[in-house]
Amino acid sequence: MRPYLEVSEVSFAYRDGEEVLSNISFTLERGDFVGVLGPNGSGKTTLLHLMARLLVPRKGAIFLEGRDIQTFPRSALARKIAVVFQEIPGNINLPCLDVVMMGRIPYLSRFQKETKVDEEAVHWAMEVTATLPFAEEPFSELSGGERQRVLIARALAQKPELLLLDEPTSHLDVAHELEILEILKNLTAMGITVCAIFHDVNCVAQFCGKALLLKAGYLLRFGQVTEVLSEESLEELFGVPFAEVAHPFAMRSLFVPLQGPRARPQRGWVHLICGGGSGVPVMRLLYEAGFTVSVGVVNQFDSDAEMARYLGFQTVLEKPFSPVGEEAMRETLALARSADYVVIAPTFWGWGNVRNLDLALALQKEGKRVFVFSDALREDHDYTGGEAQKKLRILLEDGGLVVDHARALLRHMV
Repeated sequence: MRPYLEVSEVSFAYRDGEEVLSNISFTLERGDFVGVLGPNGSGKTTLLHLMARLLVPRKGAIFLEGRDIQTFPRSALARKIAVVFQEIPGNINLPCLDVVMMGRIPYLSRFQKETKVDEEAVHWAMEVTATLPFAEEPFSELSGGERQRVLIARALAQKPELLLLDEPTSHLDVAHELEILEILKNLTAMGITVCAIFHDVNCVAQFCGKALLLKAGYLLRFGQVTEVLSEESLEELFGVPFAEVAHPFAMRSLFVPLQGPRARPQRGWVHLICGGGSGVPVMRLLYEAGFTVSVGVVNQFDSDAEMARYLGFQTVLEKPFSPVGEEAMRETLALARSADYVVIAPTFWGWGNVRNLDLALALQKEGKRVFVFSDALREDHDYTGGEAQKKLRILLEDGGLVVDHARALLRHMV
């Protein structure tokens, strides 16, 4: 069985110039929600225009339900494919109802008056996009997000099977962006295929089912979002490093662009003992101050482990909810021997992490300077029956220094 839409070895160039797209091939099924990502000039908008038959491929072909779209009568294709362009016109003074009714043009012959079927299609499109409340309001007086919803309603009034959108969330605030994304996601549940260009990686990561990555006119990757989007693929696409971050309130990973290489002062190496998020502000400050940092032992998926990964710090991990084991102890000790300082963040102590204090004691005996945040000394932070407090007292008696906050820590190390 042939796919719903097939782009087969498509290439395109404007006039006799250099190719904008080269040998692009992929397929879409009914109900797909595809997010297109790529740097400026990668050919994203050109690809959408080819799929809408606003442009003709130089090579290759695009098939809709097995039929070359070039063979469709214009009105027949307009009943199957609708396009929402990036530019939002602001000078239309017509009521929104009339703007949406424009979507019924493919179904009307010249001078034909709208029928009840047309009115029902417009009412449905405005209901789906929550634009009925301002049906009689002038389009030009709406906000950017409201206008975008009306334009999507106009496209839906065509009753399309395939909806193409060029950056539908650009220039919108977060609330309106989420409204648009939810509308598009709901449309795919109705069996409408949606293909949209986005500039925000996380719009695709969180809402789309498939991702299509374009770079310099070539198809870099295409497939399920969870398989296509990764730190490696996004760095290859945009030329900057990304960190994949798990978030407790997101079903999928988020992707955070990182700063490129920059000259930072090198002020020494700090080994940080932390856990449960206690090390996050310390890591940020040490990074900005120019220190090399190693972290451990922390459990996988701990927020401190995520921050260390985000900043590119060497980290020794233990299995989730597991106590620090012998192998992790040996690995951390070998790593931290290169450090100039050992810092104990204001964390809580339990039988799962108290062995980190044994690491600190061993490193102190080898001549490392040890700093302890005052909150780490609190008795109500100790769930080991006093064992952690005992080890901390030994650290301080042997020369460990107490600091109250991260800024004070920096003053002692510079």
